[in-house]
Amino acid sequence: MGGSDILNQEDMERSRSPGKLRAWVNQKCKELGPTPGTKAYPPANPRLLKKFYEEIWPLAIFAHREFGDRDDVVVKPNLGSDRLDHSFDACISVGGGEPTIFVEITCAKDGYDESRRMEVLAREGSVSLIGPVLSSGRKGSADRKVRVHREARPHAEVVKKYLAMVKDRLGGKTGRRAGNGHILLVAVDDDYPLVDPSDHESLRAAAAAWLPGLDCAFGRVVFVGVADRLFISFNLAGHGNGSDVL
Repeated sequence: MGGSDILNQEDMERSRSPGKLRAWVNQKCKELGPTPGTKAYPPANPRLLKKFYEEIWPLAIFAHREFGDRDDVVVKPNLGSDRLDHSFDACISVGGGEPTIFVEITCAKDGYDESRRMEVLAREGSVSLIGPVLSSGRKGSADRKVRVHREARPHAEVVKKYLAMVKDRLGGKTGRRAGNGHILLVAVDDDYPLVDPSDHESLRAAAAAWLPGLDCAFGRVVFVGVADRLFISFNLAGHGNGSDVL
C-alpha cells in the first residue's frame, strides 16, 4: 500500500461504531508510523493527515470513552465542516431514538511550533518538546534553518503556558450558534505537558473558572487527552454560561 493510499476522505468519513472507529484509528496509526530501519514516515495528503490526527483521533477516543463498544451508536466524521451548511466535525447517532449529537473539535496546540519541531525530529531523530525554537528561511528552501534549544524549564511554568493556550482555543469557539445537542471536544496533550494527574486537576479547575465568563453555546465541553489518560466533561446545558463537571 502506498503512502498516498493510507488515508482517503471517503474512508475517513465512513460511519462506524465507537469500537470499530477506535480499531480503525489504531490501525491507521500503525500504517502512518515510521518505516522500520529507515525511520521515514510514509507520504500522505497533508490536509487529510491533519484531519486524522487533530479531529478523528480525539473523536475516536471520545466516542469509545462515552459509549464503549455499543453497536447501536454510529459515529460519522465530517471533513467538510468548513462549509457554512456543515458547521460540525462529526455527528453521533444513538439507538433508541435519542437526538443526534453534533461534535465540533478543536486541538489545543501551537501548529507552527510543532511543525518546526517536526522538521528537527525528521532531520536529527530527536527534538526537545519544551526548548525555544528559532528558524529562518522558507520551509523547503536551501537556506532553511531550524534549531531547537535544549533546556530545562520548571514543569509548573510549562503547564501554565499550555493552559493559556487551551483557554485561547476555547475563546476562539465563543459566539457560535450551537445548542444543547452540540458538544465542543477539546483535544489536549496529556502525554506532555499534562502528564501528571495533578496537571489534569489543574486543567479542570482552570476550565471551571474560564467557562462561566465565555459566550459558549455548546451543551457540553469535553476535554479529551490524545494519550487517552484525561477525560473531563462540563455540562453547560440549561446553565447559561455556567458549568457543571460531570
